[in-house]
Amino acid sequence: MLEPIRPRESTVDACSNALKRHIFRGELVPGQRLPAERRLAETFGVNRVTVRSALDRLTTAGLLSRRQGSGYRVLDYRRTGGPELLGEIATVALEDGTLLDLVSDLLRMRRSLARTLFEALSARLDDDGLAGIAAAVESFAEVADDDDATLAALVAADLDVLMSLLDASKSLVLPLCFNPVIRTLRDLPTLTAAMYAQPQDNLTAYRLLVALLEAPPTDLADRVLSLIAARDRVVLERLSESLQEPATP
Repeated sequence: MLEPIRPRESTVDACSNALKRHIFRGELVPGQRLPAERRLAETFGVNRVTVRSALDRLTTAGLLSRRQGSGYRVLDYRRTGGPELLGEIATVALEDGTLLDLVSDLLRMRRSLARTLFEALSARLDDDGLAGIAAAVESFAEVADDDDATLAALVAADLDVLMSLLDASKSLVLPLCFNPVIRTLRDLPTLTAAMYAQPQDNLTAYRLLVALLEAPPTDLADRVLSLIAARDRVVLERLSESLQEPATP
């Protein structure tokens, strides 16, 4: 059987990723001046055009600054970077054995955003929005009930439920805030396996959510956040167990 060809990492990607890892690990510290382009090209075994492209990419991402005549210096990405760095930081955290702490922070951030989301739903949810949420939950149920469903299918159906909630909130801001956090969580296979290990549990929580939205209590956000926090604790326990398991040859 023929299989798709995996695209190889370009030399520009390889150079920029190598520098990012050094920055994220603190091996290149804020304020530190990078070696000259010629020296970096020799170190990486590439030409200067490739190095310059990689450096420009990191400058755009808020990891480096460039001043004419003094070269490139490392910036404090916690002050100058954006949420688009989260995925790459998570990759380094997985390599360095610190993923659990990072995921804990990401889930905490997701809960903070969820509180704002459900406060918005308390004020703006209408019949069309509720119908959209209920339909997305039932679509998730079809996938969760399918014993042959792939993890990717579960993730996609789950994201459809989230999007139905965001659509019902009628907020332009919330989706943009959720996107980088959700993208990072989605792109960590070890984490998604922990999140959807028991899809029927996810479905039970979603159906309870729909019931709450059909007759919203005054403390809707608090009740929903309690459900999410309980699910997150289970996910972190599963993730901790999987990270402690020896790698399968």
